[in-house]
Amino acid sequence: MAPAKLERTGGSAFGRRIKDLRRERGISQRSLAQLLGIDFTYLSKLENAKAEPPSEETVTRMATLLEVDSHELLGLAGKVPADLKRRAANDPIFAMLLRDLSLMTDDEVHVLRRRVRTKRTQGLGRGLNAEKTKART
Repeated sequence: MAPAKLERTGGSAFGRRIKDLRRERGISQRSLAQLLGIDFTYLSKLENAKAEPPSEETVTRMATLLEVDSHELLGLAGKVPADLKRRAANDPIFAMLLRDLSLMTDDEVHVLRRRVRTKRTQGLGRGLNAEKTKART
């Protein structure tokens, strides 16, 4: 399944994505809420953009249960994963990159993200092919 197009609409994009994923998988609000340890009325409010997104931990568990990339849901929820916070705290170059990104327009960020994802995909393909070639020799 392709990742959802990320929107900058706060909780409405997050809630809509949760509702769509939940319905696609045939999971009721009550069932998902019970598995997450949250009240089903809170889940309903999330899906209808009437409540703030839950903690990073809950969003990550939700992603696992809904079989979707946790970074997608964290991004839609407006959460910065703990591993990125740690890296920014320990890697000055990474922290500077984040600062540079924060100065870019939305369009610039989208273009850059597409380029990075394309490069990573191409690089991973070359890397795997190189490994296969090495293994054969």
